[in-house]
Amino acid sequence: MEHFFNEITAARLQYVTFPLELIGLTLALIEVRFPKAAAYLTRQIERLSVPMQELRAGQSGSESVMERSLGALLSRVLKTGFYILTAVYSVKLVYQLFSPGPEPGWLVAMFFSYVVSTIIMTVALVLLGLMVFFLVIGGSDFARRFVAGRAIGTLGVLIAGLGLLGEFYQLLTQLIH
Repeated sequence: MEHFFNEITAARLQYVTFPLELIGLTLALIEVRFPKAAAYLTRQIERLSVPMQELRAGQSGSESVMERSLGALLSRVLKTGFYILTAVYSVKLVYQLFSPGPEPGWLVAMFFSYVVSTIIMTVALVLLGLMVFFLVIGGSDFARRFVAGRAIGTLGVLIAGLGLLGEFYQLLTQLIH
């Protein structure tokens, strides 16, 4: 049981739980204090949940709407990640070219590192993109149906609740150790 409640994991979990709580409370604050902004954001969430509504209703062509929006998201995420990775490696290459006394095998090692990083990044970004897509689509659909017209506040409370679960894990870790 002590292996599950690891102090290092609990400390690192703070990097996830605090932003979740901050985002969740901000969304709940928007719902309470800024009703016009909340109404606009609720309409956007309802627009995001359309593919899930169509899929649930069994409308013809609803699978293709979901596939197109998922394909567009993944292609944008992968392009952006590839551009960032290429920029980082380009800077490394320029730095190595102008450094005094570059070693002979550095170019091969850098190319191999770039290829491996590209493969790892592609897999990670595809998994992250799929997770975010279905969380946004499913979360927005759930928030829209949970409390009609209050999707922003509902989503905020749910996100803050996820952060609270992480805080509960941290508390249990502190109590056990």
